[in-house]
Amino acid sequence: MLRWLTTLLRPGRADAALTLAALAGLALCSPAQADADADAAPAPAPLDDESLAEWDHFELSMGFLAGQRRYGDLRWSGTQGLPAGALEGAPFDAPVPALGLRYDVRLVVAYVRMTAGVDVPFTAYDVEDTRRTLADGRELSITELKPFSLRFGIGGELPVGPVAPFLDLLGSIDFTRATLELDGDAHELEARSFGFALRAGARLHVREWFFATASAEVGLVGTTRWGAELSVGFALM
Repeated sequence: MLRWLTTLLRPGRADAALTLAALAGLALCSPAQADADADAAPAPAPLDDESLAEWDHFELSMGFLAGQRRYGDLRWSGTQGLPAGALEGAPFDAPVPALGLRYDVRLVVAYVRMTAGVDVPFTAYDVEDTRRTLADGRELSITELKPFSLRFGIGGELPVGPVAPFLDLLGSIDFTRATLELDGDAHELEARSFGFALRAGARLHVREWFFATASAEVGLVGTTRWGAELSVGFALM
């Protein structure tokens, strides 16, 4: 490099100054050109798609539920001392109507629904239908049947204007208590079980923050046979 510069700077080389000026100009322009290329490069895409993120929200809902439950396959505790066949008649041999309340909290992110909730159903059956005389002559009846469920769900929804159809797979931890009377003596029975249900429905936003929901579900495994829900709630968008 030094030998080349010495040759350029020999007396009589008129183009030496011009050559050095051109080299200096290129050196000065290179950083500016790099900055311009960097500015022209496209910015990386944002992590969150705005069209999805604007629908993300949190829900709190409460409403009514109705349906049928089945209790014939439960494993009961507290059956010691009961005669054989004590749990074979009504209301264990057929689905039982259940009416009650449902409370849900839900997080919706990128149209994916994550649900946690509580069901407080009340069974509707006639105690007289459960009264019968056993082979040994004792009188038996089921005076109370109290279910309670913790529910967790994963699903999806696709909003169309103010309406959002949805589909959920629900898992439930079911707690059931029964009171059995045998010749006037009360026996408390308890059972715990796990079940799955598939729920489909739609949510209508009357306001951005207020909505109504109607849904139906069918039990896959567990105590739920089928159910329906009508509820209202609040959304934090």
